[in-house]
Amino acid sequence: MPKYKNNTPQIVESFLEKMFGALVTAKGKKVRADLSKKDPKMGKLLDRAAELMKQAEKRMKGMNRQQRMAHMQDLDDKLGW
Repeated sequence: MPKYKNNTPQIVESFLEKMFGALVTAKGKKVRADLSKKDPKMGKLLDRAAELMKQAEKRMKGMNRQQRMAHMQDLDDKLGW
C-alpha cells in the first residue's frame, strides 16, 4: 500500500466544494459531526464555515432583489465568470 497522500488541487477543491454544499443539509450535519469526532480541528473549521454560511444567507435574505442582483453581478465580475 502506498505511503503517500494523493492531494492534488482538484481533489481538494472538489472535496471542499461538496462539503460546503452539504453543510446546510441534515446529511451534511451528520458528516460534520462524524468528522469532528475523527478530526477535532477540521470539525471546528467546518462548524465555523457552517455558521458563516448561515450569516451570509441571512444577509442575502435581508436584501431586496435589486441589491441581490448587484451583489451577484459584483461577485461574477470579481470571479471572472
